[in-house]
Amino acid sequence: MSKLIVIGHKNPDTDSIVSAIVAKDYFKSAFDIEAEARSAGELNNETKFILETFEVSAPEMAGTLGEGDKVALVDHNDINQMLDGSDYTRVDYVLDHHKLTLKSDAPIFCRIEPVGSTSTLLAKMFAEKNISVSETDAKLLIAGILSDTLNLTSPTTTDDDRKILEELNKIASLDIAKFASEMFKAKSSLEGISLSDIITLDYKNFEMGTHKVGVGTWETTHPESVNEKKDEIMGALSFKKQAEDLEYIFFMVADILQQNSQLYVVGEEEQILAEKVFGQKAEDKIIFLPGVVSRKKQVIPPLTEELTK
Repeated sequence: MSKLIVIGHKNPDTDSIVSAIVAKDYFKSAFDIEAEARSAGELNNETKFILETFEVSAPEMAGTLGEGDKVALVDHNDINQMLDGSDYTRVDYVLDHHKLTLKSDAPIFCRIEPVGSTSTLLAKMFAEKNISVSETDAKLLIAGILSDTLNLTSPTTTDDDRKILEELNKIASLDIAKFASEMFKAKSSLEGISLSDIITLDYKNFEMGTHKVGVGTWETTHPESVNEKKDEIMGALSFKKQAEDLEYIFFMVADILQQNSQLYVVGEEEQILAEKVFGQKAEDKIIFLPGVVSRKKQVIPPLTEELTK
């Protein structure tokens, strides 16, 4: 029997996972479509903490599509961020808050809005259909909003995120400040995290004009714990750059509390580009970016603008 597979991007973050789980319920309630949530990669420590706290089972790892199966993409639509081997011609739905890059040969259901998280978008869709959100789904959506907007402090945060978080918490009854603090503690934890995980758990490749660029992010309340591994991280980034035939690769350590980032520049090419784009000089292969915490809004756009001139 064919089914709808709901899946987020490779190297999934919290919003990607909870969106897949909750979207499954949305498709059933709104369209009577049987759907299954899947994960496109290993969960990070923050996401594991959230699912354990709310006693929600993690989605199974994505496998081969069955004959007739269709796909709903959540929290992404860029081919570079889809699970390797994905047949994007089977995509029937896109629910996202990133810029549209997917090309389709046929009409599809596509809902993209400039909000802080896909969780925000999903909550709006439930409300528009007058569908009640369960307590568990409300908690998951809150987690997705808090994670992607860094507890509403990221420059990606919108009024919709704030309003919807408030409405969802009428159902969830969470202590938002306490829960966000616990989430970020889990996000920052390096327990069970390998050097490869640090680089790839929140990593994306981008096509910027004719240039292929990789950007990894590590959001933390303790940037020093990552910086202690700087030399090892630089070596691993250099290897990844060569292995994936990238022209540029960057890694940003985002300090959630102080609202700044340290951008690792692996080679001379990265240093020249980043110094020009961000107007800051590198010191010992790190460029300090005050006020910068969002890859999507503060790092990718200026890099793209420069590389597409």
